[in-house]
Amino acid sequence: MSKHKQSIQCLTEVTESILNAMETHGIDPEVLSKTPEFVVLIHFLKAIIDGKMEIPNHLSERIAELADTLKIDKLPDSTLH
Repeated sequence: MSKHKQSIQCLTEVTESILNAMETHGIDPEVLSKTPEFVVLIHFLKAIIDGKMEIPNHLSERIAELADTLKIDKLPDSTLH
């Protein structure tokens, strides 16, 4: 299996897991999956997965740059909102 195909398979499984977990907490996955925010989340997940599999992706590179800049892991009370 190619790295790219493996990346897509991983993204599919992660997305299904997220939607299943949300459904158990009363969130309608059909409605949620059609929101722009969910689409952005999936793009971020794909970029992170690609970065771990060494698949070139400009979003992965940008996320890595921002991770250092935002120092999120160093500030436990930090959120992006």
